[in-house]
This record gives sequence, C-alpha cells and structure tokens, in this order.
Amino acid sequence: MKGRSSRTVLLWVANLLGVAAFLWPFVLPAAIGGQEAHSVDAPWILAGLVGAVGGLLFVELGRGGLGPKAVALIGVLGAAMVVLRLPGSVGGFSPLFLVVLIAGNAFGPGFGFVLGATGLLASALFVGGLGPWVPFQMVAVGWVGMGAGVLPRSGGWRIRIAALALYGFVSGYLFGAVMNLWSWPYIAGGSAIGWDATSGPAANLANYGRFYVLTSLVWDTFRAVGNAAMVLLIGRPMLGALDRAARKMDLTVRSPATSSGGSA
Repeated sequence: MKGRSSRTVLLWVANLLGVAAFLWPFVLPAAIGGQEAHSVDAPWILAGLVGAVGGLLFVELGRGGLGPKAVALIGVLGAAMVVLRLPGSVGGFSPLFLVVLIAGNAFGPGFGFVLGATGLLASALFVGGLGPWVPFQMVAVGWVGMGAGVLPRSGGWRIRIAALALYGFVSGYLFGAVMNLWSWPYIAGGSAIGWDATSGPAANLANYGRFYVLTSLVWDTFRAVGNAAMVLLIGRPMLGALDRAARKMDLTVRSPATSSGGSA
C-alpha cells in the first residue's frame, strides 16, 4: 500500500510539473516573460521534470511499485521502442508510438506513462537525440500512453481497436501541439504568431493556433494517420499477445477476449 501511494503521488507530481512546464508562458507575469526568461527558467524546468520522472522510475523500478514482472515487461517494450525509432520517421510519425498506444491500452494509464517516458529516454540515449527537449518529450509520450490506458475496453475487439485507432489519430495532433509549447515562446517571440507577454491568454492562444497550423499541422498529420493505420493493421494481434503475456506473468489486465469485451 505504501509503494502504491508513493507511486500515485509521484505520478501526480510528474504530471503537474509537466503541465506547469508546458503552460508557464500563459500564466507568468509579463515582467518576467519573453526570451530572457528562457535562460533563467528553462534549466529549472528541465531539472524539475527529470527529477519527477526519475523519482517515479526509482519507485517503480527500484522498489517494485509495479512488481518485477511488470518491470521486466517495461524493459522489453522499451527496447522495442528503441528499435522502432532507429529507422527514423516519416514526417512526424514514428512506429514507437504504436508500442505506447498498445501497451498503455492493455495495462492501464500508470503503465502507459512509465513506458512512454522511459522508452523515449532510452531511445534518445541510443540514437543520440539528446537535448533540452527530451524531458518534455518524455512527459508528452507518457501522456499518450496514459490516455490510451483510460480508453474503455468493453464492446469487443472491433470497438476496442476502433477506439484506440481514433485515439491514436487524435493524439498524433495533440502530441505535436503540446510539444511545440516548450519552444514556441522563444523561437516565435516578437512575431505576429509569437508569445506576447502583454496580451491576454485568448490572444496568445490564437497566436499559437496560427503558429501550429503554419509550422506543424502537415507534419503531425503523418503521425496521426500513421498511428491510426498501424493500430488498425496490427493492433489486434499485438493486444492479444500482450494479454497472453500478462496472463502467463500473472499480471492483471483487462481483455475483451474473456467476455464480449469485458475484463480479465
């Protein structure tokens, strides 16, 4: 119970820090906004995100918050994310998202967040894609896995796969929209589509919307379509395989295989 409580608290901390890190340009006073704030605040934001995710991993991996069998499964699936990132991407689509979507849906939101964060970090270390954006990517990919974990699993395989494919499509755009926030106030500052510390939230949201459409919409469409297509093509056998693995490892998962779409 103590380990579960610590895990819940750290999940909340990681998520709240992630929200704060991405959205601070909308709430900071105008006096400390602008590009000058980047050199002062960004290192602290990065340190906070790394500390929260690292603390969560310590509880999950070091103290068995998920149990040793689930930890082993995270390792295997994280390695799969590394391998799937090696070929590169097509536009904004990378096959590693498929692993996060399927595993998150199979094992739940907590598992999905941990897998997304750790798998992204491992793949970044392996391919040399390290930079100040990595902690933000860890949180954003973790959110993709967490969202997949809260999708309903009732109604049979067709409904489950259709819901996951639709979520993969939508999350393809949401991932890009969220990730742009980490750099938008700095790279577009002073332009007509940039962050304006003297304007209100509505005006800045409108500016960001234009910025997103001009810079990311086409790129993210590749991710959205790719996510949905991969789930529709191979989501069913992958989910079945994870359900069977979970049963052999005595992990608790919900599967539509045991009732018209119920849980096991």
